[in-house]
Amino acid sequence: MSLDVVAEVERQHRLLASWLSSTAGPSVLEALRAAHTDGFSMVTADGHVLDRPALLDWLAGAGNSRPGLRILTSDVAVVADLDASVLVRFLETHVEQGHTSSRRVTALLRRDRTVLRWAHVQETPLPA
Repeated sequence: MSLDVVAEVERQHRLLASWLSSTAGPSVLEALRAAHTDGFSMVTADGHVLDRPALLDWLAGAGNSRPGLRILTSDVAVVADLDASVLVRFLETHVEQGHTSSRRVTALLRRDRTVLRWAHVQETPLPA
């Protein structure tokens, strides 16, 4: 498995947790924005479909909305390694105020020169 895929999954979730759980500066939000392709889409754990503008609008208003949130990623597996993209699956676990919730995530990452950018995410919640 390519280590850059694991590093990107971890990096993205570290940024997300930082943004949602603290008074992180605007550079964190900008890094989150830059990580997504223009055509990004997401199917959330509750079945809503978000495009890039909807996700970024939500993120802009969600800074420090979940103090103490930790996001853990594990079981990263490359499902398909294609010329221009990588399909990856991983376990994402949110820990917040003594409550833990997990979801299985599938994501399509596009190669953009020397970085991976998020093109699509599908979240499936796991039973508690």
